[in-house]
This record gives sequence, structure tokens and C-alpha cells, in this order.
Amino acid sequence: MGKMTRRRAEIYALLAVVVVASALASHTWRGSPGADASASTTSNGFYLAIGGSSSLGFQPTGIPAHNGKRTDTGYANDVEAAEAKKGTSLTLRQVGCPGERASTMILAHDACYKGVGGQMTASLNYLKAKFNEKGLVTIDLGFNDVRACLLGGLVDESCANQGLEAVRRDMPAVVRRLKAAAGPKMKFVGLLYEDPFLADYLYPGNGINDANLSLQVMAKLNASLMTIYRSNGVTMVNVPGAFKTNETNMVSLKGVATVPQNVASACTLTWMCTKPPFGPDDHPNNAGYRVIAVAIEGVLPTSW
Repeated sequence: MGKMTRRRAEIYALLAVVVVASALASHTWRGSPGADASASTTSNGFYLAIGGSSSLGFQPTGIPAHNGKRTDTGYANDVEAAEAKKGTSLTLRQVGCPGERASTMILAHDACYKGVGGQMTASLNYLKAKFNEKGLVTIDLGFNDVRACLLGGLVDESCANQGLEAVRRDMPAVVRRLKAAAGPKMKFVGLLYEDPFLADYLYPGNGINDANLSLQVMAKLNASLMTIYRSNGVTMVNVPGAFKTNETNMVSLKGVATVPQNVASACTLTWMCTKPPFGPDDHPNNAGYRVIAVAIEGVLPTSW
């Protein structure tokens, strides 16, 4: 993100104790789970998690120049555990690829799979193999198409507009291909996005302006995704609502200042306000992943 200003370093120092402690207190690093996290249990159905790094529960490692690692405490794992408590054992299959965009998904090649195919092929093959089974499919795509345009405390509006156009162009085809391969008992759920870059509000200089610009970009992204999901019969998960992304009432952020609610949520539910080497990082922390999982649970059937 470039060299930090002294003021930004002071902000990170103030937030470090609060954010890192709360994020790590409930976290046990258990390594990367296998592709089939619950294969040893009796299953009433399956859960296919499609998307980028968040679909894999990615969180920072604290290792400089390392972008993080997959964990077994992401929202997909939380949903699997919540359904098990309700008596439904879902076999979890995570095929996600860090950095996956709608455009790379539709081209069927990415950095995670060798040769021709990629996450799209893996997803289609799995859906076809499970055609007659009950299952949940979550789609977590679109964020990476604009993410690079919002990094570093700056908003590149031209870049963001290109990313939004890519989502509008490619995402409908992604959804249609996935649904065409699915059986009649499969429930598709599409995730909308919170705005972790609201944390830019705390940066000196143009921080507040950049936070507002990022919010506008994410609102446009979510509007596009809503149109695409609605037209293809995909249930939507209001993740921004769960993160209070549009709530601007002033609240106290411990150790920092009085800030808008959406900024406080970005700080406490992601790693964006954490000092190096763990942050700033736009992935949810444990608490953030749990919030997403609860939002997903809110749109699932009471029985399968």
C-alpha cells in the first residue's frame, strides 16, 4: 500500500490491540482444510462454495509479503456447522480460487487449476455429478473485479468502471452456466458485498472522500449483482446490510474516535484497520465470517 504516513501508523497502533485481539481471540489456526471438509460424516446433501478467497475463509498470516492463507473458520465452514446443529449434514466442497473474477471464471482458467478448466469446470463437473441430490450453492464473485481499483487508500474510478462493466458483461453467463448444470433440488444463493474500504475514512488527507467513493463503487457493484441474480432466480444474501454498510450514525470506536457505524463495522469485522504485518487486509476476520454465515442462514430453508 506504499509507505505509511506517521498519522496512519498512529491510527494502526491505536487499533492494533482492539482489532487483532478480538480477531485472534476466537481463532485457532488449523491449516487448510481438504476440498471435502466433512466427507467422513453422513450427509443429507452437499454445499458447493464458489468464489474468490473469501469463499475459502482466507485470512492474513502476519508473514510479510504473504497474502494470507485458507482457513477452516470461513463463512462456508460456519454455515456447514450451523446446518449440522439443525440436523442437516451438508458435505462441504470448496472450489474457490483467490483473486477469481467474473471474467476469469467465464473464461474457465485461473491460477488455481492446471491446464484448461479452472473453477468453472470443477463447479460444473461437481453439479452434474450431484444432479439428483439436494444441495446448497453459494456464489461469491464480483468483488475481485473492482478490488484492485480500491486498494491503497485510493480509488481509481476509471479502473472501477471497467471492473463494473466486466461484472455486468460476464456474471450473467457465469450464473446461467452454473444453473444449467444443476439439478432440481439445488438452492443457489448469491452474496452481495460489504465495503471493507470504508476504513479509508481514518486515513489523513483524502481518506473521507475515498471512503465515500469506495462506497459508491460497492453500491454500483451490488446493484448490478442484484439485477443479475434476480433475473436468474438466485436468492440474494444481504451481506452489506449485515455489516451495516449504509449506516452512518456516529458511534464510538474504542481506542480511536467517534466514527460512522459503517466505518466501525469495517474496522471490527475485517482486518482493514489492523497494523502490519496482519493488516491492512480486506478479508473478514472470524467475527466477519460469522456475520456472513448468519446472513446466509437467514435465507436457507428450515428443512432440506
